[in-house]
This record gives sequence, structure tokens and C-alpha cells, in this order.
Amino acid sequence: MVTVNWNGWRDTLACLAALRATRDVSWRLFIVDNASTDDSISHFVDLGDEVTCLPSPTNGGWTGGNNLGVAYALRAGYRQIFLLNNDACVEPGTLAAFLAGAQRAPTAILGGVLCDETGVEIQSGFRLHPPTGLPRWTPTPTMTAVDDGLLAASMVCGAALFASADVFEAIGPFDDAFYLYNDEADWCVRGAKAGHPSLVVADARLRHSRYGSTGGDDSPLVAYFRTRNGLLFTERHATLVQRLRAAKNFAARAFAAGDRTARARRRGLLDYLLRRFGDCPEAIRKLQDDWRSARA
Repeated sequence: MVTVNWNGWRDTLACLAALRATRDVSWRLFIVDNASTDDSISHFVDLGDEVTCLPSPTNGGWTGGNNLGVAYALRAGYRQIFLLNNDACVEPGTLAAFLAGAQRAPTAILGGVLCDETGVEIQSGFRLHPPTGLPRWTPTPTMTAVDDGLLAASMVCGAALFASADVFEAIGPFDDAFYLYNDEADWCVRGAKAGHPSLVVADARLRHSRYGSTGGDDSPLVAYFRTRNGLLFTERHATLVQRLRAAKNFAARAFAAGDRTARARRRGLLDYLLRRFGDCPEAIRKLQDDWRSARA
């Protein structure tokens, strides 16, 4: 099991506490610390034999952190790998539900059902939106069952992604060009093309605070990555007509206002055109800090 921490040790320890309530399944957690600038590392010592901290010298984002953790788990010989956001908490039966799903669909990429603190579903599987070719969340009641408790999707949410080592080895690492957002969508589509469909395990439920480190849909950081990476995703996986529609939609949002979030979207458009991928520029981090300060 892999979780990535970046300046969020409180979330990570809450995630670990929920794991320790797991029933009937043994597990080992690899915490990848993405070069945190707070005192996160000091909180990840002496957590028990089932927890290993893997400090990264750089902040590789969601892609880099998970790639590091997955590579370590594969070298250690683990045959089932679960990627879990540090701001998500499993229920006692979540891991057992994933293992049962993996027995029925051993070559699939499995996702869970993420809920808020009240139990209301907020995210699970995604389908490609026909007009734009972009991922769009699909509520589980509207999804098609392919087996008992397994629901068909185009891709699953990376906050809770489960697959065998064979699947990870077949698809390869997450693409660091994305860094954050649309990275798991790209990986799932690549997987589907290689014969590894995405399925949602209806009984694998988790509580997810969402945007623990990024601030939410209105934050400049999220706006930048969703814009730049949305265009990159459609470039790789959509038709020309879908790409044009997606680009028109992104541009309309970027030039609709002059606030910090719109400025971040415009920078995302520019960086896509200039082929600047990976981490965001420092200017976006500054916009994010100013945005947070204004909301405090």
C-alpha cells in the first residue's frame, strides 16, 4: 500500500489510524514523503513494523510520489498494490472488498467509492465525456454492473486505486508530465488499451476529505493543472473535434474573469502551448499562497 505525503502529516496519521481498524487483511504501508517543508518526517518514525517511510529528495507530485512507492513495493515482492491518498480513510472492510474484487477481476484496475463525512458519495468511477473526451465523474447508481459488486468505468479515481503487480508492470509508471491531476486517468486509459479495464468495487468505501493539499476546484493550483493537463489528456486520447471543444471550453473559463484562478488557467493554457509539463511554475505557487491568505 502506498500513500504520498506532502506537508500533511496529520492527514497521513489519520489515514494510518483508519487502516489499523482493517478487518481480516494484512497490509504494509509505504509512506512516500514528497520533500515536505514542515516537520512531517519527524512524525513518521517508530510507527510500527507495518509502516515504512520513503523520503523523496524532491516533490515529484502525485505521479512521482506514487511511482517511487510502487517501484519500492514491486522490488519488495508485493503482488497487490493499493494507492491511497493520505486524506482518504478506509472503512474496516475496504481492503477485503478490494481483494474480493481482485479475485473476480484479476487483470482489472479497481477503484473505490469515496464519500464525505456524512456518507454521501462524492467520487468513484469516471467516463469520458463524449463532447470533449475529458473524464467526468459518474455516480455509482448510473453505472453498469459487470459482475457482483463490480461496476464498469472508463477510469477510476487515483485517491483509491487497487491493482495487481502484474497490472502495474504491464502498464508502466504514471506519466510525470502530468504531475498532478489527469495522471490516473491517462494511466487507466493506457491500461484499457492494454486489456486492463477499470472497475469500481461498490463495497470498497472510503471517507475522503478531498483537496487536502491543493485547496479545491477554485484554487489557482487546481485550476492550472486541470487546464494544462486536461489539454494534454485530450491530445493523447481524444478525437480532433473533442480536442477543439475542450480547448474552447478551457479558454472561455480562462478569459472569463481576472481573478487569481483565471490567471492560473491562462498560465496553464500558455504552458501547454509551450510544452511545459511536470511541476507548475513558481508563479502558480505564489498565486496559490496569495489565494490561501485571502481566504484565511
